[in-house]
Amino acid sequence: MNIELICSGSELLTGKLNTHAGFIGGKLNDLGLNLSLVTTVADRKKEFSAVLEDAVRRSSVIIVTGGLGPTFDDITVETVSEILNVDTYKDESVQKSIVQYFEKRGISNPAQNNERQAQILKGAKVLENRFGTAPGQMLHFQYNVDENKKVRKTIFLLPGPPKEMCPMFEENVIPFMKSYQAKIKKTLVLHICGMAESLVDEKIKPTIDYLANNDDIEFAILAHKYLIDVKVSVSGENELTIDDTIKNINQEFINVLGDNIYGYNSDTLEGVVQKMLIEKKQTVSVAESCTGGMLAAKLTDTAGSSNCFKMSVVTYSNESKMQLLDVKNETLEKFGAVSVETAKEMLDGIINLSGADFAVSITGIAGPGGGTKDKPVGLVYIGTSFKGKNEVNKFLFLGTRQDIRERAVNVALDCLRRLILKQQL
Repeated sequence: MNIELICSGSELLTGKLNTHAGFIGGKLNDLGLNLSLVTTVADRKKEFSAVLEDAVRRSSVIIVTGGLGPTFDDITVETVSEILNVDTYKDESVQKSIVQYFEKRGISNPAQNNERQAQILKGAKVLENRFGTAPGQMLHFQYNVDENKKVRKTIFLLPGPPKEMCPMFEENVIPFMKSYQAKIKKTLVLHICGMAESLVDEKIKPTIDYLANNDDIEFAILAHKYLIDVKVSVSGENELTIDDTIKNINQEFINVLGDNIYGYNSDTLEGVVQKMLIEKKQTVSVAESCTGGMLAAKLTDTAGSSNCFKMSVVTYSNESKMQLLDVKNETLEKFGAVSVETAKEMLDGIINLSGADFAVSITGIAGPGGGTKDKPVGLVYIGTSFKGKNEVNKFLFLGTRQDIRERAVNVALDCLRRLILKQQL
């Protein structure tokens, strides 16, 4: 069965990141299904019509994202209507829900253009949009293969914004696609930090090689900013057998990767750290320089952070390091702002200021300028402290300014995680 995705939107061809293929492809893969083709097309009738005609001819399920808004370039419904030769009608209940959506936001008279979003293909099921005004649609239609043969096909029309499209896909498309699921498929994603991708690959390779001839087991590895994901997918007809297989593979990986594994599936590094702190009823404060508050932002991304996060200080200049964290002028003059000594004094300063159980400090050179032979761009010192005992590690990160900052934050979180683990032993 061919499942095809059409992403409509001129903006997707001029620099805007299109995340739809990754999200939809991943969700289908979890069901043991795959996208056969992904096409991104501009909001131009001629081009969109040509792409849609080809999709209708070759695929059993067509998923269209985008083009359901109220403006002149939102042409999805009218184009599908023409290609499938299906009339549209104004759905009064949809119109009413659009008016109510705006009323909740203090707008009593939405623009007439919004009425376009109430145009529904005859025979289509309206898919509720809980996060926007454009409803989705699901339509089953007959396609004439030849004079003597007709086949039933299905087309989904979903809104373009990910915050609207993703929940609509999960609530409506996935239940439909499960009817095509030939096998049960389960996936486990292991999140790893503290090891190079090549070393992770070397450690898990014996297990992968041992299972290489089993077509029902798939492995994938992905590295991003010092974080590594190892994905294990197992297919079959017996759910208990699948669960046992995943459990055994996971144990093999735990044996060789140890506490470098910081979480699974939807876990985030910052979320794991937060949970560890809250369980121990302990707190953390951070002092940042080159990362400019990015570590604090990560630690407060997850709800409940007020239970463990005390405060953050961004001391970007030498003056602020001295004024706010009591970093000594002599330390800065002798060793420089990017040094072990400064990182340690930043730790002492934030602990004295906040009274937190744990502290983290970051000072470095994110670039692109400012580096020297002795202190190149990418040099970062990351300090951690627990009850007055300080430890500072030196790192040399590669990449752009943003890469260096993001990698420094991820490593800082992992250093904090490992320090918390030590206290639990």
